[in-house]
Amino acid sequence: MSWIAPHLLIKPGDVAKYVLLPGDPARAKRIAEFLDGAMLKSVNREFVVYTGRYKGVEVSVTSTGIGGPSTAIAVEELARCGAKYFIRVGTCGALRKGIAVGDIIVPYGAVRLDGVTKRYVSPEYPAVAHPVIFNALTKIARELNINVITGIVVSDDMFYVSLNELKYWSSLNAVAIEMEASTIMVLASLKGLYGGAILVVDGNIIEGTGKADVGASGKSEVSQVVKEAIDKEIRIALEAVKYIAEKGCEEVEC
Repeated sequence: MSWIAPHLLIKPGDVAKYVLLPGDPARAKRIAEFLDGAMLKSVNREFVVYTGRYKGVEVSVTSTGIGGPSTAIAVEELARCGAKYFIRVGTCGALRKGIAVGDIIVPYGAVRLDGVTKRYVSPEYPAVAHPVIFNALTKIARELNINVITGIVVSDDMFYVSLNELKYWSSLNAVAIEMEASTIMVLASLKGLYGGAILVVDGNIIEGTGKADVGASGKSEVSQVVKEAIDKEIRIALEAVKYIAEKGCEEVEC
């Protein structure tokens, strides 16, 4: 009897080596709509798993829930089932003036304010996107004429962070704050896998715009502008996967 992941409820063969990781199960469903023949593999707690094909390349989608611990569970179990490439497809709050709601950020590193990665390795170990993931995302964005902002994000376990602390990280040129990128980057790096992220800005905290302040309603936590930007980041991520699959890691990394 083959091993079954206790939280994702999947087994080896259920998922592709390329996996997109939204936090929100509803966003996982949205990403699956971009795939051909997407099949729902499992639903358990915050974890929803789909596998399908994008322009011939097998791709899986798994929601991670909010924060580092559940994200670590997802990455661990996906890796044990054969996944090798992990791209977070999420949202963030901007920490730099001039970054607008709906802008897209591709981080090359993250400040490790999460707790879970400290259980894996000392705080001195960096959280960095693998060059293959970062290069593919930024290259595809350029080819699609979609502007992306690059930089360091803050990955924090705490959502309701004090404004003074956010201003501190802004003063150090962090571009945004979110909750899962550092976990994906660190775990992928430790395991010899490939991790990175692409993020849509849903608020600019430094400018006084919080999540759901712009155009959101009681029925949705994000505005139409953010929804449209999320579709753009999904397309970038999927095209990046296709590019990596076609070109191979050595060419993409150069």
